[in-house]
Amino acid sequence: MKVNQITPEQFALETRKFLDQARRAPVVIRAAKGEALVIRSVSNDDLADELLTANPRFRASIRRARRNRAAGRGVALADVRAMVE
Repeated sequence: MKVNQITPEQFALETRKFLDQARRAPVVIRAAKGEALVIRSVSNDDLADELLTANPRFRASIRRARRNRAAGRGVALADVRAMVE
């Protein structure tokens, strides 16, 4: 997959063109200082995953669950299944 790298100025001048390209392959907008943005197409499922994993409360709940499991306070999958059946 070919990744197109452009400058912010190019993106400002031809936004529609680069958004159309991003539907097929990621477009990287790179500033002079090395900072970068990536524009890419995502499905609804991908978008939901992105939003969920970026959520600080979700990330905190994962850390908490990992600490609990490491401390032996986890619940076996079979037990969870029995609770919901």
